[in-house]
Amino acid sequence: MTIRIKKASSMLYTAELTLPDMPGVAASWATPEPMSVDQIVDELQKRGAHQTDIGDAFYAADPDWLSR
Repeated sequence: MTIRIKKASSMLYTAELTLPDMPGVAASWATPEPMSVDQIVDELQKRGAHQTDIGDAFYAADPDWLSR
């Protein structure tokens, strides 16, 4: 599972989730437009992403993301 997050503006981000090829599992997901942190976290968790991995991806995109 790979999570890529990019900062779109001061409060919005885009995200892309790539999953390994497995029968019956969606191959990937991406935000249709920039979204808030809470929206992205909810979507990623629905798809099985771990909270630590999500936090690490946000930090890589924006080291100050928690202070926003």
